[in-house]
Amino acid sequence: MTGEKRRISIVELLMREQKSPLSAQYIASIFKVSRQIIVGDIALLRAQGVKIQATPRGYIINQTDKRPHYIIPVAHHNEDTRRELSLLVDNDVSVIDVTVEHPIYGEITGQLNINTHEDIEAFINKNGTLLSSLTDGIHIHTIACNDDAHYQCILKLLRKHNLLYESN
Repeated sequence: MTGEKRRISIVELLMREQKSPLSAQYIASIFKVSRQIIVGDIALLRAQGVKIQATPRGYIINQTDKRPHYIIPVAHHNEDTRRELSLLVDNDVSVIDVTVEHPIYGEITGQLNINTHEDIEAFINKNGTLLSSLTDGIHIHTIACNDDAHYQCILKLLRKHNLLYESN
C-alpha cells in the first residue's frame, strides 16, 4: 500500500471509529507499519487540513461536542487532578482542553477530550508532567456543558471544592 492510500485509509478508519480515540500503535498494527510512520502520516494529514486531534488516548477526527463551550479557570496541586476531572465528568461535563499562560511562549494548550472516568484514568496513567505544573497549578479548561445554567452550577461546584481560580 502506498503512503497516500494508507493516509486515506487512516482518515476512513478514524471517521468510522469516532466513539473512542485510536492509538498510533493500534493504527500501525492494522497497516503493518511502525508507529513512527503513523505519527508522520498524521502530521501530513494535519498539514493538508484534516481535523485530527491527538488526545491522551490516541487520535480522533470530527469529534466536536455540539454543546456550548465555556472557559473555567482552576487552580490546584497535581494530586487534585483526578478529583477535579471526576467532579466535571460526574456532572455531565466534557473537558475539551487545558491552557496555561507561559511567560516566554504565551498560551500553551493541550487537547484532553475527557468525557468518562476511563478517559480520566488513561490521562492520569500517562504519568507525564502536567501543563499546570508550569504555572503553580493555575490553568484554564475549555469545557462543554448543557447551557449557561449548567455552567453556573459547575462554577459553584468548583468553588465549593476550592478548585475554582478567583483573583483576590
